Amino acid sequence: MPESITAVEIIRQSHQGYSIKPFIVRGDDGFTYFVKGLAKAGGPALISEVLGAELGVRLGLPIPPWELIHIADELIAFSVIPNVDDLRGGIAFASRAVENASDFSLSSIHGTSLELRRKILLFDWWIRNEDRCLGELGGNVNLILDSSGNLNVIDHNCAFDRAFNPETFMNGHVFRDCRSFFRDLVVRQEYMQMLGGIADSWGTITDLLPKDWLYRDSDHIDQTAPTLAERLEMLEMFKDERFWGAL
Repeated sequence: MPESITAVEIIRQSHQGYSIKPFIVRGDDGFTYFVKGLAKAGGPALISEVLGAELGVRLGLPIPPWELIHIADELIAFSVIPNVDDLRGGIAFASRAVENASDFSLSSIHGTSLELRRKILLFDWWIRNEDRCLGELGGNVNLILDSSGNLNVIDHNCAFDRAFNPETFMNGHVFRDCRSFFRDLVVRQEYMQMLGGIADSWGTITDLLPKDWLYRDSDHIDQTAPTLAERLEMLEMFKDERFWGAL
């Protein structure tokens, strides 16, 4: 199993998050993390978090550092924080907290570079992540700003969605106005090469995943769905012209 840090304090449950509310936990490395446990999130969501973070970093997105974190049963047992049992189940996913973070809003869009907006739109389309929506009535954008106003891209537990709806994605994505950029054939070719280079590191990325996340049983027989093979098949759609035509 890949190396992990150890939790030394469970501070509280975060108010952030729609489907999964993470816990704020301090690790033995001195950093504070937003942590999602196997008991609540489940293997598919945690796999998506790691794959999303690693693929995004390789695409050049500003994604906070992440770790695998071990949370001892004793630490959970002595905690009085509501819902703390959600952290049970073995190794959890930990995304380092962004200090003094603030919300991303509609007014933040034009303060984000056009190149970064395009990359985030393409990235979410590639990994089938509908969970970055924002409109006049709000939404779940999963973007935050640090104390200097720099963008941070977070939360990928909903990625690799087998029920992914392209129309819903485009109607709601925070950077949907950038889609016309990808109609240029030269641009497509450039990004196809970029995605291809990232996909070539698939084996290195998947080696980071704990085996317990990959199976639905302790005997490691039935694979968690979608399987890694199915996820790779989704990613390799970038080789198909239909991937770009629908974008």
